[in-house]
Amino acid sequence: MQQPVTSEHNGQQIRYRRSTALWKGSLCFLFLLLCVILLWIIVDGQAERLETIYYSIAAVLGMWLIGPLFFMFLSRLTRNPAVLLSWDDESIRTGKRKIPWSRIRKVELASPARSKWLLSASPMFVLYLKDGTRSHVQTDHLLSKKELNQALALLQRTLQEQQQDR
Repeated sequence: MQQPVTSEHNGQQIRYRRSTALWKGSLCFLFLLLCVILLWIIVDGQAERLETIYYSIAAVLGMWLIGPLFFMFLSRLTRNPAVLLSWDDESIRTGKRKIPWSRIRKVELASPARSKWLLSASPMFVLYLKDGTRSHVQTDHLLSKKELNQALALLQRTLQEQQQDR
């Protein structure tokens, strides 16, 4: 089993398990397949008038809510390496962004309930910068609550150490 927080030779990183992205993505795929089957039943004329309304609403809502999750998990499954963020003594790296520790004021975990389009919003690490802006690091539902809290504690502790060293 892969640990969410690992050390590497020149820093640390928060990793996710590809197996988590695979099983969650597979579950989303099955649900999307069910939505397509509902639409096929309508197109094929096997549904009665009232069923047509229910099936079409269920299929459209299912695709609307689950479709983005499927593509998010698929993108995380194919990403190499399986790292949410990494850091060393100088900065945090989130994808292509690199933020020096000296610019970060605090780190928190935010868990928005829903986006404005009713889509599922994943928990994220929020880096509050000294210039008043924020940088968000999406976790894409790939870490458990325990893993999120462990990673947050480690990030906060590292930030504190970096602030004391300067």
